[in-house]
Amino acid sequence: MKSDLWFVFAVTAGFLGFLMGYGVPPMQEVGIAAVGGHGGAAIETTAETDAAMEQFRELQKLTE
Repeated sequence: MKSDLWFVFAVTAGFLGFLMGYGVPPMQEVGIAAVGGHGGAAIETTAETDAAMEQFRELQKLTE
């Protein structure tokens, strides 16, 4: 009986760990493990990023 309960706990913990692995973004992409230890401040903006954001803002204006 005790081994059955531990088996259920192990399977549940494994399944939840698997789901959390897909639910949490990689640390490097969210800036937690960014170079220099500045967190999200280390993300550089480029002309390509600025152009994409401007296009997004224009699309938002069209949908309002």
